[in-house]
Amino acid sequence: MSTKEFADKLAKKVKDLDAFTAKDPNQLRRLKDEITRNFLMNSLTTDFAKTQNIIVSDLELEKAANEVRSGYPDDIAFRKILAQENISLSQWKEDIRQNLIDKKVFELIGGKIAKPEDSEIKKFYQDNKEKYRRKERVYLLQIVVDDLAKAQAIKEELAKKPNFSEIAKKYSISPESKVGGKVGWIEQGAVDIFDKAFQLPVGGTSQVLESVYGFHIFKVERKAAPGYANLEEVKEEIIRLIIAKKEQAEFMGWLDRQIRQSRILKNEELIQSISVETRGKK
Repeated sequence: MSTKEFADKLAKKVKDLDAFTAKDPNQLRRLKDEITRNFLMNSLTTDFAKTQNIIVSDLELEKAANEVRSGYPDDIAFRKILAQENISLSQWKEDIRQNLIDKKVFELIGGKIAKPEDSEIKKFYQDNKEKYRRKERVYLLQIVVDDLAKAQAIKEELAKKPNFSEIAKKYSISPESKVGGKVGWIEQGAVDIFDKAFQLPVGGTSQVLESVYGFHIFKVERKAAPGYANLEEVKEEIIRLIIAKKEQAEFMGWLDRQIRQSRILKNEELIQSISVETRGKK
């Protein structure tokens, strides 16, 4: 990495900091260490990718780039952000390519982690049980329509023909209408309008309630008191967390070995001599 490239990266990292923080020696040291570490990691993963014939095709790159761009209102807004960050379109795409290569290397190195044993899963659950504390919950079905008169008519139909799922499939405009209006388990306090359901008994149906999404009618199928999620409920989540932690450890171990085996030249004096100039806001 050239001095100019290093300075440009440092400038981007400090541009949103206030003048005092930007000139703090400890903060600058941390930012410079971060730039050095990221450059080293990217260089090592890129070299390793070449030895393993890991590539990112133009099709993969375009797909990933389009996914990012879709998060902006339009192309003008996207290009305005690039201009503000002083990043060219080609450099932006190369950064995405590097991220995709890093991801593939990470998956190759950490992708051989075996599924944890039941004893390991149980221990993780016991050690982290407080994470799985739950508030009171209700299992809900709902019907959502966009017209008050229609909602009131549906409420009357439910009184005569109380097959909630069938009516939800027929009238509801919400995505869960395909599965009979099944929203699933909702914790108290998760969504304001759903809190109304906690006042209903099991099997009870709400009055017509209005939200920004339309007019709702709920049915409470089940209730669960506050407590802890049991192990079976969170087992798959725990398995993913354990594997992710092991994958990260495997990758960091590999990276450490690569650093120790590599010949790395770093001009520490030059890096520390790079300073930051700030301008007062007018």
